Amino acid sequence: MEQWEKQLQQLALEAQQHPQKSRTRRLILTRLVQEIQESGKLSRRKYNCPQEVYDEALQELWLYLFRKIDTYQPKSSVINWVNFILKRRLIDAFNRYTKKGKEYSLDAPRSSPSGTVTQSGTTYLDTLAQLEETLLPSQLVRQCLEEDPEGLFASRHVRGYPQANFRIIALLHLDGNTWREVAVAVGLGEKKESTVQGFHRRCCQFFADKFQEYLEAQL
Repeated sequence: MEQWEKQLQQLALEAQQHPQKSRTRRLILTRLVQEIQESGKLSRRKYNCPQEVYDEALQELWLYLFRKIDTYQPKSSVINWVNFILKRRLIDAFNRYTKKGKEYSLDAPRSSPSGTVTQSGTTYLDTLAQLEETLLPSQLVRQCLEEDPEGLFASRHVRGYPQANFRIIALLHLDGNTWREVAVAVGLGEKKESTVQGFHRRCCQFFADKFQEYLEAQL
């Protein structure tokens, strides 16, 4: 096992020693994600799928890593374990991709699917009414986000970063990660924490009715 592989394994095993949702564990996992991203060893274009499918699978991978690091066993290298999970997530992402329609960014200018700025320069976000925050049971919110049967949450992403979609960002945040940790996990970098936080807030407002509808259906 090479030195970089030993480093990844050390971080994975160290994270397992700390309680779930603890700050120390999250910091270690954030560093692990960064190390994996910088290793250049992730399986990439060997799979015959659109780039957006690969990006979505990658974010599902990071989400799994933050939640299920305890399932890693040192008998295999971290990178092999990660690539195995990535392959499975690619299958899931591709299945979702074939079922959903066009993706839109909430930050894209109005009447401009290609992203070209309109004369007014207003975005879809600018036209949304400021809805009052609705307090919903966290477990139902999580369930709603995870199911996402219509692909609505996964289709809303930070402009220019299709891999940084609302579904992944919201689930990482519900897991107790800081905005900086979420920004790193979705590939924006730690300096983009305010971007991620603002995007999450606007999406929560945008989907307030959807969450409320889901909650009422469960009662």
